[in-house]
Amino acid sequence: MNNPRFVLPVTLLLGASLAACGGGDDGDGDGATIDAPPAATMLTVTGQAQTVSGTSTVPLEGATIEAYRNGTATPIGTATSGADGNYAITLTTDGTAIDGYLKGTSAGLIDNYLYPPKPLTADRDNATILLISQQTLGLLGTLGGVTQDSAKGFVGVLVVDAAGNGVAGATVTISPMGTARILYARNSLPSQSATETDESGTAFIANTDVGTIMVDAQGGGVDYYEHPVNARAGVITTTAMEAK
Repeated sequence: MNNPRFVLPVTLLLGASLAACGGGDDGDGDGATIDAPPAATMLTVTGQAQTVSGTSTVPLEGATIEAYRNGTATPIGTATSGADGNYAITLTTDGTAIDGYLKGTSAGLIDNYLYPPKPLTADRDNATILLISQQTLGLLGTLGGVTQDSAKGFVGVLVVDAAGNGVAGATVTISPMGTARILYARNSLPSQSATETDESGTAFIANTDVGTIMVDAQGGGVDYYEHPVNARAGVITTTAMEAK
């Protein structure tokens, strides 16, 4: 299956891909679940775990990747990344779409929860999970002119068109907004003055409320699926805004 590779340039040092299993809504702003077609009996999610070294991302060996359905505490699939950072998780679906997320963990790095905009009904590749240090997250805040509160959430968003390309000129919104601050990338760095996405389609949301938040986007000539993510304290959540 061909799937767009979603690249989230966090800084010149970082990047993460957002192809994974996850939930969504119907795009009407009411939080309803997207109607998904029946799923294959068995699905496979593949990707790479990465971390930061110097000025680039590198494969991360030994990271634990778990797949969950929303509202459950027990993983439905688990994998460990190899020396090349690659992993594969085979999931049993019972014929229903998998509405959930991936969780990546590695000692000494911040957990990453990966939510795509729609439930998974077929194999998905390029599910790259970037695990960064607290120091790197602090650098993001410094560049964006904010201090990330450890009791709040941090969400990275990639806005893409139907071909999977980043959308320039889009704005990202969340509800509830609370005390969150939305930053947009310029030259692959968080900007303190930008008010919309550049061609990378990247936005960073610091200090979100903890719990379910609805993520949406407007602009760039594209209509997007609004969908929920669960923002957790002290970790990183990543997702994509995908064209309908």
